[in-house]
Amino acid sequence: MNGTPPSDSDSLSFPKIDTTVPHSARIYDYWLGGKDNYPADREMGEQIRAVLPSIVEMARDQRAFLARVVRYLAGEAGIRQFLDIGTGLPTADNTHQVAQQVAPESRIVYVDNDPLVLAHARALLTSSPEGTRSCGAPPRRWTLANPSRSCCWGSCTTSPIPTRRTRS
Repeated sequence: MNGTPPSDSDSLSFPKIDTTVPHSARIYDYWLGGKDNYPADREMGEQIRAVLPSIVEMARDQRAFLARVVRYLAGEAGIRQFLDIGTGLPTADNTHQVAQQVAPESRIVYVDNDPLVLAHARALLTSSPEGTRSCGAPPRRWTLANPSRSCCWGSCTTSPIPTRRTRS
């Protein structure tokens, strides 16, 4: 996993974001209490909650689980490289925030194929000077400090959510 960090010229062209159409990443952000969601996302989030009343608790439990795992791995297990697949919108307790609280030199690579997520992530994610983070780079460009050292690969928030490409 060598290479150089992705630049803006490596990124995909991002389509215009339509805030009138609910989006799964923004709905999840709403359930977590985030600020990067719109009325359409909140309305859909509430419709889902009406059918599955525990969805908000489940989303927040999942986020707390992610933080516990990363804290343990960065602390007790000594992992300093993290690959976060399907990162979703940046919100509280992102992988880099948790890992770098324990070990500031931790390196985190975020990967997501959702243009909306990538646009938000590039704008909002920050990292300690010792660590790095990337978003949406194609696999050939994922960069970690040392490919011979252990790397935590996580995909806590990925799930099969229908999109226009996958609906029949």
